[in-house]
Amino acid sequence: MYSVLLFPISALYGRLKGSILGWQDPNDGIHLVVSPRCGPLSGTVSEFNAGLNLPQFKTIVAFGDSFTDGGRHDGGPLEPAVMIPPNVLAGGRSTNGPVWVEGIANDIGARVMDYAWSSAVTNISLWPSNPYPRDFVMQTTTFIDQFNKLDPETTLYTIFFGINDWGDSFVDGNHLPEAAQDMLGQIALLASPPTNARNFLVTDAYGRGNHNAWGEAWLQSIFDGLIAFRSQDPPLNLAFANFATVWDGVLRSDPGYEAFGYTNPGACFVDGNVCDDPEHYFYWFDGHPSKQTHRIMADYVEEVLTHCRV
Repeated sequence: MYSVLLFPISALYGRLKGSILGWQDPNDGIHLVVSPRCGPLSGTVSEFNAGLNLPQFKTIVAFGDSFTDGGRHDGGPLEPAVMIPPNVLAGGRSTNGPVWVEGIANDIGARVMDYAWSSAVTNISLWPSNPYPRDFVMQTTTFIDQFNKLDPETTLYTIFFGINDWGDSFVDGNHLPEAAQDMLGQIALLASPPTNARNFLVTDAYGRGNHNAWGEAWLQSIFDGLIAFRSQDPPLNLAFANFATVWDGVLRSDPGYEAFGYTNPGACFVDGNVCDDPEHYFYWFDGHPSKQTHRIMADYVEEVLTHCRV
């Protein structure tokens, strides 16, 4: 059973302000109605915030796949998140507007350095069937080779992998245990000189509403690794947000997609055609969130960082 929120505090304020001033709802009526599953830094997987203070960050360095891909892949300034016909990808993003990490950055006035790339996995060597040579290893290599001089105290590193690793496991076998260790290894690399990163946000949505034992073990391995990072001396500041709560809430009956404000839990852009009501579809195209969904993903992360402090 999911506990229900009327709105996140930030979203509620925005809606009241818009209503008072006569503005249009900034997210077209799509809002969170599920809350994070907060827990301790022990035992089975739970969501937590151990030491991250979102307002302090001036830069967000983002690694991941198409859910985080801003269309640039090298940390440079992103194109505006608008669609220019006939292109149906907003500034190269796999959606029709800003991605979730941009929403968080906009909320705190931070810049985004985005290295994420569509179809990326943690380590491509684990998945011989995957035709795209894009992985977390490549992204961290690109970042480190740039010799960026970022303040460790005001820089947040976001990591979002697992969807493509999980999908490839059905073809190449269960290499998710190795993939989890590779993810943790890249975090350790970023936390070492010359980067000396101290602040990490890890997110996941491996099955996008589907679950299996392999995927749950992947999550547990990552969770255990994050606990170890928090226990080391000096400890890393870490948070974990599990978007599965959003996907389960939308795609199952409790509470169901209509409770979020959606009129359709499917994709708007199908076979070259755009639906008549893109503002209220869960996906923009198959398996990829709409800009409204990306906005509530940002809201969800902010709920974790606010309410899951340990």
